[in-house]
Amino acid sequence: MAGLQQTNSEKILLSWVRQSTHNYPQVNVINFTSSWSDGLAFNALLHSHRPDLFDWNAVASQHSPVQRLDHAFNIARQHLGIEKLLDPE
Repeated sequence: MAGLQQTNSEKILLSWVRQSTHNYPQVNVINFTSSWSDGLAFNALLHSHRPDLFDWNAVASQHSPVQRLDHAFNIARQHLGIEKLLDPE
């Protein structure tokens, strides 16, 4: 049952992320691994809830994947109090 509940929880979370990022055409979240590797999904999720924190177009078009991930982690830490637990590389 624990495995089944986790799967349902992951589906619900994935659905929420997809709904939160559906207005960002460059972002297509289909899983919790490869969909996040370019940094766009993380930034889009942040921007969808706090668009006042940064210019989406600047982040989406001008940075490498590592720079975009680093940007998202920094925004999350500085403005939302979420500690950086992963290294973008």
